[in-house]
Amino acid sequence: MIYIITGPSGVGKNTIINELANKIDINFVVSHTTREIRENEIDGVDYHFVSLEKFQNMISNNEFIEFEEFNNNYYGTSIEELEKTKDKITILDLEIKGATNLLSNNEEYIGIFIDISNDLLIERLNSRGHTEDFINSRMKLADSQRSNKEIFKYFIENIDLNTSVNQLVDIICNLEEI
Repeated sequence: MIYIITGPSGVGKNTIINELANKIDINFVVSHTTREIRENEIDGVDYHFVSLEKFQNMISNNEFIEFEEFNNNYYGTSIEELEKTKDKITILDLEIKGATNLLSNNEEYIGIFIDISNDLLIERLNSRGHTEDFINSRMKLADSQRSNKEIFKYFIENIDLNTSVNQLVDIICNLEEI
C-alpha cells in the first residue's frame, strides 16, 4: 500500500516518518524539489534537489505522478521513484494539494493527516528563523489546509512524538496485517 502523509508545514511530518522507519520496514519515496537545501539535509535522502529547468523538463516529459508549486518552489513525486517501492510499504510525504489530488483519483492510496496546535506550530516556525510576515502567511495557509483534512482517512495530532509514531505504526500494521 501507499501511504500519503501530509499536514501543514512544521507539524513534524519528517520527524515522525524518520522515527517510523526505525520501527517498521518502510520505503520512503524521495520527492524532487527546486527549493534550496537546508542545513542537515542530504540530497537524494531528504529530497532530490534540482534546478527549476530540470524540474520543468521532468514536467514536460510527464515524469511526475503529482507536482505543485508551493512557497515559490516546485515539489513533485516522480514515477521513477515510486516504481522503486512497488509491492512494499511506501510512504509519500506530500503537500496538501498534491495529496488531495492523488487521494481523490486513486483508492490505492491511504491518506494520513498530521497536525499540531496553532501555538506549537508558531513556536516551530519561529525556531526555524522565519519572519513574522512569513509565519502569519503560513498560519493562514495552515487554516486553509486544515479545511481539507476530511478527505484523509486518518488523523494524528502530534502532541507527543512517541505517541504519534506509535499511532502511525498501529495504522500501518493494522492495514498491512504485520
